[in-house]
Amino acid sequence: MRAISRTGLKAGIKQNLVLVILAGIYWSLAVLDPVDLLGDAGETVYYVQSLAWLAFVLIHGSRRYGWDNLFIFFGITFLVSWSIESASIALALPFGSYHYTELLGARIGAVPLAVLAAYFVAGYLAWTMGTTFLGNLGAGIERRNLILVPAIASLIMVMWDLCMDPIKSTIERAWVWEGGGAHHGVPISNYFGWYLTMFIIYQLFALYLYRTGGNERVAQPRIYWILVPVMFLGLALQFLLNPFFQTANLEIYWSSFVVCVLTMVLTSVLNIIRLSRMDERTLLRHR
Repeated sequence: MRAISRTGLKAGIKQNLVLVILAGIYWSLAVLDPVDLLGDAGETVYYVQSLAWLAFVLIHGSRRYGWDNLFIFFGITFLVSWSIESASIALALPFGSYHYTELLGARIGAVPLAVLAAYFVAGYLAWTMGTTFLGNLGAGIERRNLILVPAIASLIMVMWDLCMDPIKSTIERAWVWEGGGAHHGVPISNYFGWYLTMFIIYQLFALYLYRTGGNERVAQPRIYWILVPVMFLGLALQFLLNPFFQTANLEIYWSSFVVCVLTMVLTSVLNIIRLSRMDERTLLRHR
């Protein structure tokens, strides 16, 4: 049985070698970032890491949904996130009152392109983990999961923001909360706003998948699915390492560390366990 398992693992890695390499690049650069060994090359490395993340999502997503449906997911994510972000910047709803600084670069209206891209790439990881938790491994979605997948995936996305927002806003000043907030300068309304935004995105995509096709087989080995929570763990690395290498704002860094362990890390590990317990033949034959 072990020999079969090892053979299956080797075959799975070979079949998804590009995804494995991209995940390795992302993890390697994520480990270096908090250690501050990058010096003047830090900005270049940030772009390389972001491109590796984007390439991973594009390749992984196209193999499951095809380019057409992945483009629909991107379009829904882009339009909904930009609309709600713009509304909140103008009206303080649903996130709260805030504005972005120049740190995040080019923008469409008041919303940086980097933020819109993050919604897409992180959103895909959370969506995929939501589907695998419920055993929905096809190219569509089962009727019984039409609301459950968006509900779970939205919660996974909020986990990331719980760890990230106090650091990016209060410490790095990538965006500024006008009146501060109870969670290290972040208003609690922000997290409910995140959940609402992601739920709308996911619900629209779920309805699209359900109405436009069946839940066709996705013949991919276990490693293909496990690489998604592995990438999500890669997003968590900076929150886990920051307290050990930073010298200021340690209260916020340690708070994000604890939240990260109890949310992002725990969820990723549980997702990996869930996938590890599925029979390989079930993964390859799933409908």
